Amino acid sequence: MRSKKRREIELRDLFRTRNRGMRSLLATVEKLVDHDVPVLILGESGVGKDHLAAAIHACGARRELPFVHIDCASIPHDLFESELFGYEPGTFTDAKVRRIGKLEAAKDGTVYFDEIAALTTPLQAKLLRAIEEKRFTRLGGHQNVAFAARVIVSTNVDLDGLVARGEFRRDLFYRINVVTLTLPPLRERREDIPLLAAGFLRVARVARRSEAPGSTPARKILRSFEPEALEVLTGYPWPGNIRELKNVVERAALLEDSDRIGVGSLAERLRDATSLVSAAVCDQWTLDELEKRYIREILRQTKSNFSRAATILGINRKTLLEKRRKYGLE
Repeated sequence: MRSKKRREIELRDLFRTRNRGMRSLLATVEKLVDHDVPVLILGESGVGKDHLAAAIHACGARRELPFVHIDCASIPHDLFESELFGYEPGTFTDAKVRRIGKLEAAKDGTVYFDEIAALTTPLQAKLLRAIEEKRFTRLGGHQNVAFAARVIVSTNVDLDGLVARGEFRRDLFYRINVVTLTLPPLRERREDIPLLAAGFLRVARVARRSEAPGSTPARKILRSFEPEALEVLTGYPWPGNIRELKNVVERAALLEDSDRIGVGSLAERLRDATSLVSAAVCDQWTLDELEKRYIREILRQTKSNFSRAATILGINRKTLLEKRRKYGLE
């Protein structure tokens, strides 16, 4: 087994951060990576839940074994059992040969259930049974198959609320909620935006170098960001979190012809959002006018998803609706 120092280096490489909350979270990860306990990863869409799940596996004792990612939201409910448990020949019309399911493919490694809240209640019950009994049977079969993989799950919804409404099984919730890791949204770790943006720029730089000869005119090597561009990046609320930041940097890298990414290569929505304060100072808006325009911009970016917008604004949904009526934001 590798030394603790070696594993910390790997975690630091996987998650470059200056944020105190993220450092605390990584310290918790360091303590649990080698322990066979279920891990529940919470966080908004785009904060890096998949990346964290893969890192827990890569830094743990099971790192040489399979890591199987199951996207619960993308698999049709009527196919989920066959995907999870596999099936025997003759189970249904097209079942000509035995098929190994994802649980069996994971062997003694790690199985990661992405967006577990998307499972129906009957599927939750079957998954719970497999986790608790450490075995299952393929569809159409009678022989037990051992299941010893580590379980990591994630969701971007309020599981406590689903449990309270009877939409998520309480017993499964308690079974998977042994260690909970909550990834903060990007707007709460703004000091990490320059680090993350620089990392995405390095990847984009490699992609630019690999362009086929003659496909585009020769361009300068991308080295960094203009200070004004970094100011825009750090001031933007990032409703799409790290995934949105990655896309913005990749787009800017394609458009920029100089060696440093400038404001002009950033998406217009970023420039519009961060220009609000400058405009407010220049035109001497009242606080109400600034608040009205900012709320309107956030509602536009979130496509009037009031719960998401309220989270970004740091207020509850009821308060947001009251301000929407106050300012006539229909």
